[in-house]
Amino acid sequence: MKKITFIVLIVFTTITFQGQNKLLSSIDQYYNGSSWQTRSGYNYEYDSNNNLTFEKYYDYDASTGLWRMSESANYIYNTNNKVIQSTVESWDTATNKLENSYRIISTYNGGKFKESLEQEWDSSSLTWVIVWKNVMSYNSNNLPDSVVSYSWDGVRWINEYRGNLTYNSSNKIISAVNEKWDNAQWVNWTKTLLTYDANNKILTYRNAEWDDFDTIFKENERTDYVLDGAGNRISETTVYTDNNMPNRSKKEYIYDSSSLMSSFANPFRDKTGFDYIFEDFPHVNKPLSYNDFSYDNVTSTYANRNRTIYDYTNSIVLFTEQFETVNNTITIFPNPTQDLLNIELVAFSPATQITISDMLGKKLYSHKVESTKTVVNISGYTKGIYLVAIMDGNKKGVKKLIID
Repeated sequence: MKKITFIVLIVFTTITFQGQNKLLSSIDQYYNGSSWQTRSGYNYEYDSNNNLTFEKYYDYDASTGLWRMSESANYIYNTNNKVIQSTVESWDTATNKLENSYRIISTYNGGKFKESLEQEWDSSSLTWVIVWKNVMSYNSNNLPDSVVSYSWDGVRWINEYRGNLTYNSSNKIISAVNEKWDNAQWVNWTKTLLTYDANNKILTYRNAEWDDFDTIFKENERTDYVLDGAGNRISETTVYTDNNMPNRSKKEYIYDSSSLMSSFANPFRDKTGFDYIFEDFPHVNKPLSYNDFSYDNVTSTYANRNRTIYDYTNSIVLFTEQFETVNNTITIFPNPTQDLLNIELVAFSPATQITISDMLGKKLYSHKVESTKTVVNISGYTKGIYLVAIMDGNKKGVKKLIID
């Protein structure tokens, strides 16, 4: 989502389920200069209409190989499959559970979005407190043409921002001028321009901020999109201009061209009717991953920065703080190794299980323990770092394994 655009609603997305016709999870990684390291991830859950109902965000602890709950977004829909309420909860380490953070309540008129009301949770009074609202209006062609944002001061609504849209002859947005309320009047703030190809697909997104001194809009951001023959977004290059110094970034997408995204429940679906007001839906085919690159102005080259990997088979397995860590009960050797791995336990029970997972959290080996000594053939594993875990009820021990 663009950092400065037409003033539209804040909408959230994400999941967890079973079945291969759903996008179940995604893993976010960063590049440390030599290898990819897992940082965070999402699970996605859907209703029977394939609407996204839960988007759960997890932090990853590389030292233990455990995923920790961080945040959860819950979506409620009307009979037209439009989201009418999205609630975000954040993990509270003091109470060891998710606590209310904020929510957005959306209303529609004739199937079109009309208004959103944003509320924050007051933990002292245990009530929702109104903070913001957005009101949309439409032109004679039933297209959104303006939205006004208000803040609530406890007594009345206060003007904050206003956005106005302009369309071309194909009813595609070509500009959006945003204004802010200042000294009892609307004044220029930002401006967005869009250009399209012959198929009415967005080619460029440009954003500018108003300069009071020169009394003109000055461009500070430009994104160029590249599509393949099927209409998938395969790359987007963004240039940010700060103090006349360009800062570039690029994303590249990888697809399974044999599968259509429409065949899968996914978190990218439009939930309000205008989630993609300033960009096209990016995925015709099934996305597998995308890479985010930073740009070096000295060498004029792009370098790995972040990447996201989509998983249609597995959800992230969450281990909560309820697990008692018992690393002193498991020994693995040799380490590093490349063929046979010995795993020795102090004791075991009928419920004890050993698993080996990669740093993405993907489980590669799972075996019910039958002895204090177990030998695993890992000769088929690729080089890298793995996590060997022993689980017995609410107890968990984890050891890092290096395969060289």
